[in-house]
Order: sequence, then C-alpha cells, then structure tokens
Amino acid sequence: MKTKNDFARAFVDLAKLGRTDWRALALTILILALLSAVGTLGSLMLPIPGMQAYRNLYFHHFSFTLAVQNLLTDAGGPVGVLGFWLACKFILRRPFASLISVDLKFSAKRFLLGVALYLPAFMVGVALMWIYAGTRFSIWTSPVGYFHPQQDTLSFSRILGLFVESSMIAFFAFGEELYLRGWMTQTLGQYIRVPVVVAVLVAILFAMFHAQYGWSVKMVMFFNSVGFSVLSLRDRRLELAIGAHSMSNIWVTLMPMIFTGPHSNAKILIPDAAVFALTKSALPLALMFLFLQKTNGWFTPAGERLSNNEKAASEEHCA
Repeated sequence: MKTKNDFARAFVDLAKLGRTDWRALALTILILALLSAVGTLGSLMLPIPGMQAYRNLYFHHFSFTLAVQNLLTDAGGPVGVLGFWLACKFILRRPFASLISVDLKFSAKRFLLGVALYLPAFMVGVALMWIYAGTRFSIWTSPVGYFHPQQDTLSFSRILGLFVESSMIAFFAFGEELYLRGWMTQTLGQYIRVPVVVAVLVAILFAMFHAQYGWSVKMVMFFNSVGFSVLSLRDRRLELAIGAHSMSNIWVTLMPMIFTGPHSNAKILIPDAAVFALTKSALPLALMFLFLQKTNGWFTPAGERLSNNEKAASEEHCA
C-alpha cells in the first residue's frame, strides 16, 4: 500500500521525464531572467502618463537585488508560465503538463472542486475567528468587519469587472502554483528527498516573495503554502491547490467590497495573530484534506484505478 510519501514522490519525480542536471536548471533560470527583463523594460517603455518619472526612479534605484526580486516575483505570473513552457520544450525536454499532474493533463473538474471545497471550509474558519475574537476580547466582533456591501456591488458593470478580475486572479494563481508547487517543488525534490522539508522550504520562499506584506500576513502565506503543497502532493496534481489558491485570493479581493462595516479596534498580540493565521489559512486547507480523505476523493490514475478494482474483485471472490 502506498504511503503519503510515495504519492508525493510520484509527483516530484515527474521531473525525471526530462533533464534534471544543473545545466538544465541554470538555463531555465536564464530563460526566466531574460523574459523578466524584457517584460520589465517593455512595461517601462509604455507611453502612459507618469511613466517617464517612474522609469527614471526605477533606473536610479536599480540594483542586482531588485533584479532578483523582480525575477522571483515575475516567475509566478505570465512570465513564468511562458518561461516554463519554453524551458520544458527546449531545455528540460519534457511535457509542460508534467509540471501540473501525473497524467500530464489539466483537469478543470479538479480545479472547480478545489474552488467548491475551499469556500465552505474558509467560512468555518471565519466563524471560528469570530468566536475566538468574542472570547478573547470579550466583544462579539467580526475579525473581518461586518457585512455591509457597497451600493453598486450588484450593478452590471461591477459584476462584469469582478468576473474579469476573478479570471485574472485564477490565472495568476495558476502561475504561482506552476512555479512553486510545480517546478520549484519538483526541482528541490531531486536534491531533498523528504517531501515535508521541500514543502516547508517552498512555504518559506512563498512568504518571502510577498515582500510587500508585514510579518502577520507572511505567517498566513506560510501556512497557506504548506496547505497547498500538501494538497498537490497528495493529489499528485496542482488543480486542487490552484482552485483553493484562486478562491483565497478572490475572497481577499471581495472582502473590502462586502465587509465595509466597522472593524474591531482591539489590540492584536502575536499569539492572537498566530491563532488567526492558523484559523484563516491552515484550517480551511486541513478541512479540505480531511474531506477528501474521508470521501476517497483523491485523484487516481486510470491504470491504478483499474488495478484497485481488480484487486477488490479478487478479494470479494476469495471471500
């Protein structure tokens, strides 16, 4: 019987479908760096108001550290998607879909399942945060504000805008998962053969990439990343994590629009922030994992499914 580590390695070792030597790694990074540089320079050349001043400021403060930071950020977006496609085709010499799943396909159903499971699981987390806030501060106050939608929330233009924005959010979530839970996890997994260690390292990098946030948000990012890694490694594909990641980011976008009431002014200490981070990020993903575990909802390749059915039939016949 397979263990969790076997499932994880089945995904990680998809890298062995192509080149895994240091030259392939260096050339892949070089492709990403070139695309990042072209994208950055192209953006700076756009003829839009204020770009001249921004361009001068960018070149004045340019440094190697800034270039590396741009590369790490861009690799989780459209630049990364194009870069990894080019790298798989010309450098790594393996299917692009090997960064996504063990059956070398993208499953929209698994993506939608991740979306559908994350939302109610997150609502459980919000309810528990509410209970914790009431118990801890002796004031029954919502940690995310009160439900009070903006007046034009249901207008056609706003709904259309939200649809477009949600689609973009889903694409960027796909880019980040392809980069971190796909390429980086598989690459590190060739040198570090303990999936838990790889997941923690990727989570640390994921939190560090979001340099614009404070430590409390980075804590949420860390636990989110560990949860996304657990889902993708156990399912042997990225779509569940992409769906959950998309829904998490969409929720962050929608929250200021529908929870516009007053927030609590209670002082949040480090232990409180840790509890909120665990409840907001780790708990929903843990609930998703438990649901899939209890319902046997994990992905099973066709050949493995047939083998399991034959084994079950044989055991039934012997009984």
